[in-house]
Amino acid sequence: MAVSTLKRVLRHAALAAGVGLGLALVAQSWQLGRDLRVNRQLEAQLAGEDERAGRTGAVAEDPRLWIAAARKPALAGRTVEAAALLRRAADASRGELREMALYDMGNVYFRAALWIRAEGADAPALPLFELAKESYRAALLERPDLWDAKFNLELALRAAPDTDTDDAGATALPTSERAVTTMRALTLGLP
Repeated sequence: MAVSTLKRVLRHAALAAGVGLGLALVAQSWQLGRDLRVNRQLEAQLAGEDERAGRTGAVAEDPRLWIAAARKPALAGRTVEAAALLRRAADASRGELREMALYDMGNVYFRAALWIRAEGADAPALPLFELAKESYRAALLERPDLWDAKFNLELALRAAPDTDTDDAGATALPTSERAVTTMRALTLGLP
């Protein structure tokens, strides 16, 4: 009696394990197929073969495609379009993909600001420098050891230093001995 009950329990456990493994295999196969489609679309976008890659079907909802799609408008000088795609990717992702989107967005703004400054217009470039610094700081908040973002933040700070304001609201002159931080100056008072 006990042996037959034990056999039945083992048979049910083996059946449950087999069903579980089968479901896991189906889920992994579906994910692999989706990743292969995304990779094909990424290759097409990066090669410039298909302008519409990543805009059709359910795969278009992948942040990796939005980051890749932002490359072409960024290189063409269409800052708003590239930044919108990168912001969408940053908002929809986490971890390394979010860091990459924030860092790329900082690069888009920084490149546009440098281009405007090279044209001789300094005032319109300042908001773009601020957006670039904000994007680099956001990437550094996600991952403090992102050296490329630290370096580019330093370049952006040299191109357009942050100005500190005192309690009365007067703007202090920027100093050349500034430390690069990921936070804006905040005075907590004396201990």
